[in-house]
Amino acid sequence: MVTSKAVQQGAPLLAVPRSLLISADTARASPLCGPLLERSDLDDWQALILHLLCECADPSSAWTPYLALLRAADMSRHPLLWGDEQRAWLEGSPMARLLQSRRAQVEGDTAALVAAGANELPIAGSLPQPLVTPGSVGWAAAVLLSRAFSLYLAPEPDHSILPMEDFGSWDRAGQDVLALVPWADMLQHSSESGDASVLQYDVETDTAFLCAHRDYSPDDEVFDSYGPGLSPCDLLMDYGFVDPANTNARYDALPADIAGPRGPRNRALLAAMDRLQGTGALLALGPSGPDVTGLTLLRASLAGEAELVKAGWRIRSGPNDLALAARVLGRLSQPEAAATEAAVLAALAVFCAKALAAYPSSLSADEEEAARVLAELPGAPRGRRRDLDLRLQVLRALISEKSALTGTSVAVAEWQARLQGGCPPSELYDNGSDDEDE
Repeated sequence: MVTSKAVQQGAPLLAVPRSLLISADTARASPLCGPLLERSDLDDWQALILHLLCECADPSSAWTPYLALLRAADMSRHPLLWGDEQRAWLEGSPMARLLQSRRAQVEGDTAALVAAGANELPIAGSLPQPLVTPGSVGWAAAVLLSRAFSLYLAPEPDHSILPMEDFGSWDRAGQDVLALVPWADMLQHSSESGDASVLQYDVETDTAFLCAHRDYSPDDEVFDSYGPGLSPCDLLMDYGFVDPANTNARYDALPADIAGPRGPRNRALLAAMDRLQGTGALLALGPSGPDVTGLTLLRASLAGEAELVKAGWRIRSGPNDLALAARVLGRLSQPEAAATEAAVLAALAVFCAKALAAYPSSLSADEEEAARVLAELPGAPRGRRRDLDLRLQVLRALISEKSALTGTSVAVAEWQARLQGGCPPSELYDNGSDDEDE
């Protein structure tokens, strides 16, 4: 998408009224699938998938011009629609586990929609093949993953819901709505555009809008940001590409894979944490090591009885003590016990070594292959160029993971040496990651 005239930084680029958004709300209001959704227990994600499939099947849909572009787009590059060869490229990576989970969800969503009667809808009878199949649901899921926006549509947050008041800035209040925003999703992502070019929703005008993050001349291609904090792996798994300008190298680990709970009280604290954050929260490892949140989670797993008591986690505290757990985690964000820090660092060192060994190729081998692919791309035939480009995207994501693990290993070794040299725990991470410094 390009500009038709000059646009100054900060000026509006586009505005899409709420009436054009495609969401679970419009799904439940749709005459095509709304009655079925009303009598079924399908969740919002499944409702949105069914809504998208029904509208694509309806030649009189109000969204027909937009949907025609979606149907014409080549979605085969999206990981959800990859073949066996491409999926094998992710061996050893957390991305493989994520993709397997998403493919299983497609199967589950397909079964749920069929069981609810989606293929018996009147609109389905006009089609030469079933409306809902694993292929159609996989396509719809890939469209939503790569094109839908998460927008906060409520006029005011619900402050009655408990926030994590003493730990970070995460807030449970107000769940965003997932919606397709016609035409806004035609913009290409740029990691350089940052927060200034993220689609937002204005409750006063009921429009989703986007402003320019820089000056544009006539006929310039317009960019937005799919999210300034996205890593190369996030971009690959959700959108099917990696922006070469992205520098957010990160390896997402399950905390339990690094260190399980030391005892029942640690387990209860982690269970409360799951209720606050949501089950399945990941621990991010970067080139400078884990951030404050990651180190805090590991301390919660490995702290001894005395340290937990000192932090305020009482003898009878349990998974339902959410406010107390938030305060305890806030206190555990500051290292105090040398024994706990030694256990945390030892667990990180072992995990990084195992994670790097799980890949079939090394960081240097991937970097060399990426350089060869990049050199071959310009002169390759069209079909070969497409395959090479996809391989390059995967290599960029794998390189980011391995860079994060390698950097974490180096940082951990330095911290271990400082701790063994008598450095007080409170000063241990002074030269750590940027997040730790903050």
